Amino acid sequence: MTRFRARGLLATLVLVALGTWPAGAAANEPPPYAYHRLDRVGAALAKDPLFVDPDVGEALGTADRARLRAAVGKAAKRIGTPVYVVVIPNPNDSESQGRDDAFLFMLHDRTRRDGLYVMADSGGSLESETFNVPRRYDYSSLDEDEPGSSRPADSDHPFAGLAGRITQRLDGYATAPSASPTMPTLYSSPDPFGKEDAFTPSDPEIKAPLLTGLLLAGPIGAAVLYWLGLGVLVLRRGRTAEPDERKIEKHTWAPTAPGTRRLRRNAAKELERLRRRLTTADAEQGRPYAVSAYDAAQILYDDAKEDEEKAIDLVGAIVLARQGRIALTRDTASPPAPCLINPLHGESTVRKRLPRLDEHDALPKPCPLCQTCGESEERHGLTEARLLKIPGPDGRRPHTLVPGVWRDTAWGARGKNFLPRVMRYLGVD
Repeated sequence: MTRFRARGLLATLVLVALGTWPAGAAANEPPPYAYHRLDRVGAALAKDPLFVDPDVGEALGTADRARLRAAVGKAAKRIGTPVYVVVIPNPNDSESQGRDDAFLFMLHDRTRRDGLYVMADSGGSLESETFNVPRRYDYSSLDEDEPGSSRPADSDHPFAGLAGRITQRLDGYATAPSASPTMPTLYSSPDPFGKEDAFTPSDPEIKAPLLTGLLLAGPIGAAVLYWLGLGVLVLRRGRTAEPDERKIEKHTWAPTAPGTRRLRRNAAKELERLRRRLTTADAEQGRPYAVSAYDAAQILYDDAKEDEEKAIDLVGAIVLARQGRIALTRDTASPPAPCLINPLHGESTVRKRLPRLDEHDALPKPCPLCQTCGESEERHGLTEARLLKIPGPDGRRPHTLVPGVWRDTAWGARGKNFLPRVMRYLGVD
């Protein structure tokens, strides 16, 4: 209650000091033109469930479009919800910053129409999201041999077989088991409009207009600003120990016992996400780590192939690729270690002692955990059943029992030379 009162008083002081009322907050909203493309697509989908942008008109011929419209109608009838297909370029400077999943979420937010949305971009990549669709369908995102795969078989001819892949994706949803309708979650949103490349310093600068205003405001204004500054410091100090949840990316694919093929598919996906981020991010401190992480992850991925004896290296490739993105996003040369219960959970946010896992010497004490595992430990205690199980020729075993660089370094939680040690493991100086 005290914190809420303090924040209320702080807000009042801000308004008094700056002469600004809540109506001014609208200035931070994206301008109307930021949504023009989304609104254009939404309006077209209201008339025709298949939208093909003129810039990629060659992606689908007349026969392919007729085939897709029939497939859309068939899928919608079987699923019981609308089905929409969008074929459109999605460059990095678009409203969704090149992220197809974000584009579909933004399109749904603008149209307010639930259903199955399937998108193909100018590279022939497929993305799909279900908004209140009564189906449970988990497609393998990067298996080129799987029906409805996300990537074209030939990257030099991205639209070859596109209609067939979209139709297969629609059929996959139509024939999937029924389930309660749910809404998907976009765990990581694009940067605010107009601030895609902005860097926010940890300490705000004092600029000339503020100093001028202080001189003109007189003693009363100076007193108000003084207490305002104290309030800001109090609130900042009060939350320094709390992780910034807006920057913590959660991962929907984090199984306890993944297969080697699924690990390889998702490693490819994470590598591609880091590669795209490297081409657009402006991070002076984080870039060297991200580049090295990408190189190491690519070597691990290429070397592991589908060899079960090297399945843990595919987990390592996923961890490094995610750390590389964190290094770029936060401009840091020291991204956090992953959750050591299951490194596929993503980055750790807390450290706790695990009494029920004391026999696992590979786990540091206290042990880095993701938020979910930290809460689970507090509620009922984590057990070996929650540990990531790595496939191998002799069956699965907890990742803590697999010897090698990952166990020795505790995935970066032990020591300060995680990436150099991985490079030495790969034979790279």
